[in-house]
Amino acid sequence: MRLRIIFSVLGIAMFFLIPKLFADYNLYQFCLIAVTSLIVLGLVIVTGIAGQISLGQSAFVALGGYGAAILATNWGVPLWLGIPLVAVLVATVGFLLGLMTLRVEGHYLALTTMAFTAIVQLALVHADAVTGGAAGMPVPSFELFGKSLSTGAELYYLIVPITALLFIVVINLNNSRTGRVFAAIRQSEIAAEAMGVNILVYKASAFAASAFLGAIGGGLLAILVTYLDPAQFGITQTVYYLAIAVVGGLLSPFGAIIGTTVFVFLPEFLQTFQTYLGLVFGIMLLGFIVLRPKGLASLIDIENLKKIVFKSRRESVGS
Repeated sequence: MRLRIIFSVLGIAMFFLIPKLFADYNLYQFCLIAVTSLIVLGLVIVTGIAGQISLGQSAFVALGGYGAAILATNWGVPLWLGIPLVAVLVATVGFLLGLMTLRVEGHYLALTTMAFTAIVQLALVHADAVTGGAAGMPVPSFELFGKSLSTGAELYYLIVPITALLFIVVINLNNSRTGRVFAAIRQSEIAAEAMGVNILVYKASAFAASAFLGAIGGGLLAILVTYLDPAQFGITQTVYYLAIAVVGGLLSPFGAIIGTTVFVFLPEFLQTFQTYLGLVFGIMLLGFIVLRPKGLASLIDIENLKKIVFKSRRESVGS
């Protein structure tokens, strides 16, 4: 218990200390890491934990970002309300997509979700009157209590806590009965079904959770970049998110943070090789798939940390 309190105090202190130590550009980078890791977290749930191959994450991100921006631009719905509202609607779309597509498996499922991404992107390009078409659309500023948030520090205080809260929810979900059912489905659908699990509903629920996180991430990304371009939300971007998840670790929520940090900061250290950056990422992804399929998160002994925390709690209760 004491150890958990210490970690919590250190985390809160670091949260408030970071904006005082880093420049605005670095705070934007931290926000980008938070937003991208939230999007990748959706893939961790549906692909890593539940074992369903999805190439539709960038479509959910696009629907979340464009949906909130359209509500704010055309109907005056503030972004703080529009983002969660659209996320719930996108989660419903994800659930329905799961019900329709999860009767297929393996590479057929991947192709189906990839087709969904292509359809969403084409719809954004051709719906000129609503989305701005291929030219994209500007995103209204995020206003809270009458103040427009635009600086790196202001966005940091908005985006990071939301991301942290959703990560806590997902970690608790992973340790709950639902998380155990997802893991059972990943390991053996036949065994899970024999135990009375409604496979189709749970698979669709995993898609709904992934869509919800992707849409929230898309709304926050729209605030961060201030302009939406349909070219940002194609198949390539989905593969990028999947690569982050693989490098970080598909089986751990922490892998989303680790992988995103690597993919955001690595280009900063490889500026001389910007032309070959795609090749570097490709080789790195191939290396992780072959040599460390559980990703960088497997280097951290999460289970041992849990034992330390729980042992500390028992000793505190015993005393």
